[in-house]
Amino acid sequence: MPNVRSKKLADAQKILTEAGFTVKVEKAPFNLGLNLVAGQNPAAGQKVKPGTQVIVTVV
Repeated sequence: MPNVRSKKLADAQKILTEAGFTVKVEKAPFNLGLNLVAGQNPAAGQKVKPGTQVIVTVV
């Protein structure tokens, strides 16, 4: 699983989809409108199967 934390949302989506994952975007409760990735699940470095849904939380 690539690390997309602190990246812009568009860049994170591109990295993850090119790696074979699907992306679900959630806005943090304290969303600031910056469109930066504050968290991801599964976490970076975990081994997951292609096609796995990755939830990215943006601020």
